[in-house]
Amino acid sequence: MKRRLHLVPFTVTVPPARRDPELAQKLLGERDGIVRWAVDGCLDWQQHGLEPPASVSDATQDYFEDEDAHGQWMAVAGALDPNAFALSSDLYGSWKVWAEENGEYVGSIKRLIAALAVRGLKPHRNSTGQRGLIGFRLLPRRTPRV
Repeated sequence: MKRRLHLVPFTVTVPPARRDPELAQKLLGERDGIVRWAVDGCLDWQQHGLEPPASVSDATQDYFEDEDAHGQWMAVAGALDPNAFALSSDLYGSWKVWAEENGEYVGSIKRLIAALAVRGLKPHRNSTGQRGLIGFRLLPRRTPRV
């Protein structure tokens, strides 16, 4: 999905005094040229690909980062570490607290583990048979001060 979505920031607002009430009619009169321009643009895209400007790439990346709750949680809850093992129950407990504090959907432990596995963490059972993931070092839980 990420490679197919390009967010185009539109930061211009035309003040009411400068708006053209005849714009729709004018565009209708130019429809043949507009369609030709769109077809030419499509052909160019098919032949040469799409290289969006930095403003579009940056806006798109910012959007996905803002929408990536698991990634945001991982950034504050721990660190990627190829040698680390974290219990599924500990991961879920940390995620649940963070998600509730941040208004995110908590979901099930199964959903969380699947989402983390997609990110490259490896499901594993430790020597005592407990389930967890290899590849993420969970920071100690914050404890509220009394």
